[in-house]
Amino acid sequence: MRCETIRETLSARIDGEQEPIAAESTDRHLDACADCRSWYRRAESLRRTLTAHPGSPVPELTADILRQLPPNSPLSSVS
Repeated sequence: MRCETIRETLSARIDGEQEPIAAESTDRHLDACADCRSWYRRAESLRRTLTAHPGSPVPELTADILRQLPPNSPLSSVS
């Protein structure tokens, strides 16, 4: 099996997509190919790094900010 084909399959695996070839074939290749094992580890690490994580809660400050506006500001009457 060509490394290019295996890496396409591993990319699908990482993305949770249907693998184009049998998982057993991919796993056998990974057992034998250090380059593809390394590629797979790096690709998984990259996916974890790029996965969006929920942000920290942000306090609601709108009312406090609006109260600090000058009285004649067009936004001072917005609530």
